[in-house]
Amino acid sequence: MSIYLDHTASARPTPAVLATYGRQLAEVYANPSSPHQAGRAAEKALLDARGRIAKSLGCVPAALILTSGGSESINMALKGCLLRPARLPRRLLISQGEHAAAWETAAWLETQGCAVERLPLTRSGVVDPDAFAAALSEPAGLISLILVNNETGAINDVAGMVALRDKLSPRTPIHLDAVQAWGKIPLGFDASGVDLMSGSGHKLGAPKGIGWLLRQPRCRLDPLVHGGGQQNGWRAGTENPPLAAALALALEEACVGLEPLARTARELSERLLAELDAAGTRYTILSPPVRAWPILAIAFAGLRGETLVSALSAESIYIASGSACSSRRSKGNRVLAAMGYDAETVLGAVRISFALSNTTDEIREAARAINTAWHRLARP
Repeated sequence: MSIYLDHTASARPTPAVLATYGRQLAEVYANPSSPHQAGRAAEKALLDARGRIAKSLGCVPAALILTSGGSESINMALKGCLLRPARLPRRLLISQGEHAAAWETAAWLETQGCAVERLPLTRSGVVDPDAFAAALSEPAGLISLILVNNETGAINDVAGMVALRDKLSPRTPIHLDAVQAWGKIPLGFDASGVDLMSGSGHKLGAPKGIGWLLRQPRCRLDPLVHGGGQQNGWRAGTENPPLAAALALALEEACVGLEPLARTARELSERLLAELDAAGTRYTILSPPVRAWPILAIAFAGLRGETLVSALSAESIYIASGSACSSRRSKGNRVLAAMGYDAETVLGAVRISFALSNTTDEIREAARAINTAWHRLARP
């Protein structure tokens, strides 16, 4: 029996989501753009799913652009804002805590003539508010910031950032990479005050291959994918009612499970740390005290993160040595370094992420395996 503690990389779909997806694949197979009866049935299923998705995300259906996932959504937000003709300068503000999807897109935009300013982080892993305010002294075409950090669970102050934007640079749109926020913290698009917000279904237990970008009407944006004019021209390509239905249910389950997940994740995290303390295992908690509780970043003294991940994997216990998008590159953890941690701590970092499906017995077993690996493999 395996123990899965890498839900931040990808969440396990629930039986209900899998059943919905399988049933829809078998029954709703027509192209929703086709004019015949089967096509109209597929369109009806799609519209129903879009309405449910929008309700869970706190927006109207017209704000919802379905995509293939978080990376596409983030690319659309950044490129769609900054590469279109506009009065605002082609200047992008991001933080040093961004996911690779935003970080690498920003680097590419620099090759296209855009100016990119990368804001520093505090020791807690959030955007330095003074640096953010100073950056707003000059006009910018877009602010794009991660809401919940995928490495540490640190939560940026959206309300504070929106207030500063409204005061200092009211015409500059804000995009939030909320891929790791949905289902972990309370969140609604219309209530947030931002202009664009992205998300990804498989982080919530939907099948891989679907995500979303939410857009307020005031935000001018160019499409990333052109073609048949689906989704009112915002994102071309045949729409996928089965994936949309699975996402709708996964989001509804995540909304219901929001408070239970936070409570359970905190309890499991505290249990894990207690077991480590009892065994004398030395570690440093890298996540801030206030965070999205399902995400725990921790470094073990004298033991490389990738070594621990490998040792636990041999026992069918699965954790991560960082973001799944970067963990195989072995370049160190850019986000933790930006928080001021030294190279040895960064190399010793792992990420453990919890779900409602995890049990206390699983955490005890994971702690046993970590303690054994540390006492056997850690350098003095």
